Amino acid sequence: MTTIARIDRTLCLGMGLCEAMADDLFVLDDDGIAVAQEDRDQDRRRDRLRDIAACCPTGAITVTEEDISAAVPEDER
Repeated sequence: MTTIARIDRTLCLGMGLCEAMADDLFVLDDDGIAVAQEDRDQDRRRDRLRDIAACCPTGAITVTEEDISAAVPEDER
């Protein structure tokens, strides 16, 4: 399972709290909207993303667990 963070760009106000909490997981793009960054350490990522999503003042961040192995060809796993 892979932990995925998604940002609803219609809700994000670019306050930067997510980036301040974890600049290795989130950055603000040129429009001032949060963008999730990839992190290979899934266990550490999962807990941090949940904490950050809970702190988002607009609720723009959602965190899900997804099985991406079915979407990746077997020879690329």
